[in-house]
Amino acid sequence: MRSLKRINFNMAPECHALLKSVCALKGVSVSEYVYKVVREDFHQLVNSDNQVQQLLLNGVYPEGSKAYNLQELIRKELNT
Repeated sequence: MRSLKRINFNMAPECHALLKSVCALKGVSVSEYVYKVVREDFHQLVNSDNQVQQLLLNGVYPEGSKAYNLQELIRKELNT
């Protein structure tokens, strides 16, 4: 398994409490939920922002990684 990078960000205490409650209600961890939201936004950016798309397309990623798979998907979409 590849090592994962940890990210940290600050959030107002009341927002954090609400986020934790919603995640508990939905049966997901805060990490899982935040990853899902960031991933969805990133996919949207790759499809709508040429600079972000170029960053992805010009990157070198390990074969089979999520970034590699997204890069391949975008390349296929651009060639159709």
